[in-house]
Amino acid sequence: MMRPEVVPWDNVGTDEHESDPNDSLYDNRILAEGDSWFSMGGIPTSNLLFSMKFRRFTIIVNCARPGDTIRKIGRIAKNPNLVKAMSGSDGYAWDAILLSGGGNDLIDDVDKIIRKFTKIESDPALYCNQDELDKTLQSVEKGYRKIIDLRDAAGSSCKEKPVITHTYDWMTPRNSPARFFPFKLTGPWIYPALVAANLPESHWNAVSDYLVDALRNTIKGLARGPDKLPDFYVVNTQDTITPAALGETGESGDWMNEIHPSSDGYKKLATKIGKRLRGFL
Repeated sequence: MMRPEVVPWDNVGTDEHESDPNDSLYDNRILAEGDSWFSMGGIPTSNLLFSMKFRRFTIIVNCARPGDTIRKIGRIAKNPNLVKAMSGSDGYAWDAILLSGGGNDLIDDVDKIIRKFTKIESDPALYCNQDELDKTLQSVEKGYRKIIDLRDAAGSSCKEKPVITHTYDWMTPRNSPARFFPFKLTGPWIYPALVAANLPESHWNAVSDYLVDALRNTIKGLARGPDKLPDFYVVNTQDTITPAALGETGESGDWMNEIHPSSDGYKKLATKIGKRLRGFL
């Protein structure tokens, strides 16, 4: 088993990077796009793609960028690099497409979803504005459908090729931003919304888990039923990595910060996703 060559789309065919997906050296050609779990050149510096392993020489061309970390999947679907990478004129004959999307939609909208605390509830759903949550989940579904439409558009370089995506593991709300050495760069993300809503700390994990589970059900629902997306596969990665401890502000469990896994966490996720992906290559 060997690691892939992971190349940013912007570097393909440039003087800075000579990797060419059409090179006969590569047995597998994979296109990746998504949120901060895939992005390169930013903070955190690790990502899920670097931990993938394959039986044959593989190149992963990655359209995800640090600027994608706060973007929603509907906007990812409009990424001009992704459009080029899938086009017949500028793209390549990809063997598979890896997507990571939906987690940031929750993060962007969590302050609208969490209700102001008024009384203790046994059901975490009662702490959430269901109308706002439904809007977020619908935007996730629409975003994925736009990407599949792009893949199967006339003239696409990868029509009907398998798209593999993943669910998200349990994110512990905590005051743990992304840092570069001692300096805070961005975040935390979920924690401030819960604090602003005056939600008791004893209920934070239940509410976060409820939201992550709702997202999982939405993404998995795209791969089943009468309106399922064609050639679309979801790897359920929940319960793969060790959750962070409530109250910890640094690296904890398999998490580097509140929403990004550590390098060990990414390795565990990549093992599960890679096994499914290799079945299509």
